[in-house]
Amino acid sequence: MRRLIIALILGLCVPVSLAGTPEYKPFAEARVTAEQWHSYRESVHTAHGDTLRVFPEEYLEILHSQDLVLHFAFTLPGHPAHPAWITRRATGGVVDQVGYFAGDVAPFAELFRAYLDLTERNIEAASDEDPRPRPESSGGKPDDA
Repeated sequence: MRRLIIALILGLCVPVSLAGTPEYKPFAEARVTAEQWHSYRESVHTAHGDTLRVFPEEYLEILHSQDLVLHFAFTLPGHPAHPAWITRRATGGVVDQVGYFAGDVAPFAELFRAYLDLTERNIEAASDEDPRPRPESSGGKPDDA
């Protein structure tokens, strides 16, 4: 009985992220071991495997959380930065990015910068869009012309 109570207490102390979505920043340092890379990738696949998209020409696989807050990009064998991953988190109109690598730092740094550039381009493209609804065209001039 005592063991059951201890097990229940310990179970309550486990972070919610272990039960669902993997943590956004699971490690304090960007350099991880190959085992840590593999373990984290498996946890993301377990939680979000139904969103998996593979890009063989880029040697990348992309997954995301169902609420689209977290986006994960894992390298595949053949990618210069492999094994590595980038996670982006979009909250309140801000996109944060974190990355981890178990290989060489130079190709990882290039991958990390590429994702920063991609995020910047996406933000610029979104800000160029006019969020106001467009009036329906009746074939004539707009009302304010």
